[in-house]
Amino acid sequence: MAQLPSHNRRLIELRKHPRMPAPSSALMSFRRLVVSVYDETESEGEATLLDLSVGGCRIQSDIALTLGKEYSLILQLSRDNRPIRVETAVVRWLKDGTYGLKFMVLHSQEEIRIKELIKESRASSR
Repeated sequence: MAQLPSHNRRLIELRKHPRMPAPSSALMSFRRLVVSVYDETESEGEATLLDLSVGGCRIQSDIALTLGKEYSLILQLSRDNRPIRVETAVVRWLKDGTYGLKFMVLHSQEEIRIKELIKESRASSR
């Protein structure tokens, strides 16, 4: 079967939520919600926010996060705006210091702020 030339292929977006690359000035901190006294891994730290959607984010961190564990997040996307707080995010995947987090508890005001940021990001990239 002949393949279409690459310029005729369409990319199909399988993600549920549109995402935006994080601004270079973005900062992020995390804290594990439940820490066992027997767990000797670090439970809080900072990470580099790589991209963001209403449903989650992709981060890079030198501090190991644990697959399936829940964390609270503080996202500082710019110096001009107050931080976005994610009450609960769970680590869904990890690979070489990069982590995919799914937002489980995000207040509606914070969700609206993320949607507006993504909308602005898409408009400015056109």
